[in-house]
Amino acid sequence: MKRMTPLLTLLTGSALAAVLFTMSAQAAPPAPQSQVGGTAAPASPAGPPSSGATPEAPPPADDAASPGAQPAATPPAPSEPAPPSAAAPAPAVDGTWTGRLDGGATIAVTVKGDKASAYVCDGRSLEIWLRGTVTGGALDLSGKDGARLTGRIDGDRATGEVTGRGRTWAFTATATGGNAPALYRATAQVRDAGVDGGWILLPDGTQTGVVTWNGRPVSAPPLDPAFGTTIVNGVRITAEPVVPGTGTGG
Repeated sequence: MKRMTPLLTLLTGSALAAVLFTMSAQAAPPAPQSQVGGTAAPASPAGPPSSGATPEAPPPADDAASPGAQPAATPPAPSEPAPPSAAAPAPAVDGTWTGRLDGGATIAVTVKGDKASAYVCDGRSLEIWLRGTVTGGALDLSGKDGARLTGRIDGDRATGEVTGRGRTWAFTATATGGNAPALYRATAQVRDAGVDGGWILLPDGTQTGVVTWNGRPVSAPPLDPAFGTTIVNGVRITAEPVVPGTGTGG
């Protein structure tokens, strides 16, 4: 009886080990499928959705993206009115214009660039010198004792008003044409007397002017335009063409 005890113990242990191995094998996760050539087996495609699942409806397409839909027209931006164009100023024209005041005196207006000079005389005692500017054809000149000339040059014609000696005259003058000077002035100190004279050479060849000798105005003697000289009280006087803006003449 004592010899059977170890054998029973061995059989009981073997049976218990077999039971434990069986239970362990059932509890372990299934081994992954073998790969051929190192490439994993492709996964089976997913099955169709169950009949009970309702697919989500796509969002409504924008009308602009729908086939055949015309894009909405963009209203044109309101156009801004164009600013009024400023009138281009009249170009400066160098030259001399001679004519008459409505009181009978003679006038000469000479222009160079934007500078202008003018001389008014009656050939006896009245004379007025003026200097100023011309802008876009508009004349604005001033002289001694509040003398003033305003007017406009339009091509070969100059018109305006002269104020001086307490009076105002309208004037009209015409371009002399050519390059010959039409307005001269002489200033000198002779025999302790001051000499100041002006001459206007008109297109018809006549001259008019006034010379003030020691403060007393007299009719100007004829001026030789070839040399710009004349004789006053027995003294030879030289006159120069008036060039506005250069300090010569008016």
